[in-house]
Parts: sequence; structure tokens; C-alpha cells
Amino acid sequence: MCSFFQFKKRTFKPGCDVIGRSERGIERHVWAGFARNESLEWWLRNGGRLLELPVDRFAERSDFSRKPVWDDVTEGLFLRGVIHGQVSEYSSHPLQKPVFPLVKIITRAATNVEMQRFQHSRMPLIGAPLFGLATDSRIDQIFADFSSQESSQSELF
Repeated sequence: MCSFFQFKKRTFKPGCDVIGRSERGIERHVWAGFARNESLEWWLRNGGRLLELPVDRFAERSDFSRKPVWDDVTEGLFLRGVIHGQVSEYSSHPLQKPVFPLVKIITRAATNVEMQRFQHSRMPLIGAPLFGLATDSRIDQIFADFSSQESSQSELF
């Protein structure tokens, strides 16, 4: 499924904000789980949008040992995700929380070789860029700014 992934030495896991590119440009959303590539058309028909996430490496959690098994990703490839949900500041019910778009990492069935190595039946869908060049200085700058903000925040505490 992709228990974790790293980009620029920063580790991401479900529940974290992730930054990627879509047809709308660079976007930041919360990683909220997984979507099977076998169901991707359903997600897209129901308002989902594709997102590509920069990645240097990813880990699957072994179903047997429960330990992460890491693998490097070829430079220039991206994790595929699908954004679902709409931004809604107003709700029809006063107690209902607003809905914000969330990201699900798209997964595919593991090959036999991957099953042996990762001991997991699902793998993240990884591919060539859809929404720009493989190297994007805007994404690099956002991650540089993101890291400097985090380091200055940790100095406060």
C-alpha cells in the first residue's frame, strides 16, 4: 500500500500533509488512505482528480514481520494519488464540519517478485510525470521553505 514515503529526506505517512501537482498546479492536502487502481475510474467519475507526489523512496509494511521494507524510486518518477472531496466553508447543518479535499495514494496489485520482497499484496502506483517536468524547482522551493519553517518551529520549543 505504501506505509511511508520520503522526499528530500522528509518522511510522510497517512495523516500528514503532502504536496503534489495536479492539473490545477501545486496543491497541499492531507494523506487520508489508499485507493485501488482497479477503482480509479470510479474515483474520477465521482469528482476525484489525479495528483502526482514527488518521491525518493517508499516503504511497505510487511504483513509478516510488520517492519517497513524500503525501496528507492527512480529519479523523475512520482507516486500517483487521487484527490477527493470538495472545499466547503459552509455546511447545510450547523453541527456538520466543512469538508476539505483529501488524498488517497493509488495502489496496484504486487507482482510475485514484489510479494516475496515486501511481503505485501499491494504496491503504490508510480509513474512518469503527468503535470509538468520531472524536475520542478517550485516543488523543490516549497520543500526547502517547509523544512526551514519546521526547523524554526522546533527551536521555539
